[in-house]
Amino acid sequence: MKRIAIALLAFGVGVAPASAATKINFLYNASASFTAIFVAQDQGFLAKHGLDVEFSLAQSGAVMPPALLAGSAQIAAPTAAVLVQASEEGLDLVMIANSSAYPSPPHSDGVVARTGSGIKDARDLMGRKVGLPSLGGIFEVLMRKWAQTNGADDHKIQWVEVQIRQMNDALKSGLVDAVVPVEPFYSRIVDSGAGYDIGDFEAVVPAGTTPVLYAATRAWATENVAAVHAFRAALDEAIVFIHDPMNKESVRASIVKYTKLPPEAAATLAIPSNLEVKARPESLAFWIKTMREQGITHGNPDPASLIAP
Repeated sequence: MKRIAIALLAFGVGVAPASAATKINFLYNASASFTAIFVAQDQGFLAKHGLDVEFSLAQSGAVMPPALLAGSAQIAAPTAAVLVQASEEGLDLVMIANSSAYPSPPHSDGVVARTGSGIKDARDLMGRKVGLPSLGGIFEVLMRKWAQTNGADDHKIQWVEVQIRQMNDALKSGLVDAVVPVEPFYSRIVDSGAGYDIGDFEAVVPAGTTPVLYAATRAWATENVAAVHAFRAALDEAIVFIHDPMNKESVRASIVKYTKLPPEAAATLAIPSNLEVKARPESLAFWIKTMREQGITHGNPDPASLIAP
């Protein structure tokens, strides 16, 4: 895959002027998987641990590695697949914390077919267009494996990139025949009647595997060990806060705020129950193996080497 290399040229090679170790620009995608950091920001846990974090919403995970290398972001939230691909291309990035782990809570994601399409299972997707948040990333890896496991030829499915916030409209307009959304967008698409669930693509993933994570350059993580530990501590505190039922309204408000959903979405929004901070080598092993099998990558790095101490 050359998308990361192309994006790197767009950002410019080199490192931005150094700033205080506690001042961080955080680059992320609109996903409830990052609820811990949303809450950590709004409840003051990041500030409590000496971190001044600015949030920047990215269009896709592909821009995150070059942004980290260019110094325009110090921490980003790519998928595990993007981290593995970046390593394959010689970009020295490391996972500094986990965000969540499979399995996801029930009814928080799935393969959603367009209402009226007649699609019933993976085999019916052959010859159809399936919208993914990004090509070459976690969703394509999982969907190809899910399709193969369920009797479909993944090479006969047309994979197209559709931003997750646009998936509902893409289904309604017939631009695609199916999409692969996650919360907080999955339930809104299904509840709107634009589509219906035909399968759980996560069924192919071992429990404990990391979908998306917090990453930095190895150089930044090495030079800012105290900030990395403070970041993890703030996330841990946020998860304790999230697990308290008394806080569910403020947690939902934080998810809506950072994912840019309309305020009324907060009333029924599902709060993730699979949030996890500790980074474990085994949480990356599935991606390394599966991406090599699919020919996306060719190396076999030690998963522990991709995690900051």
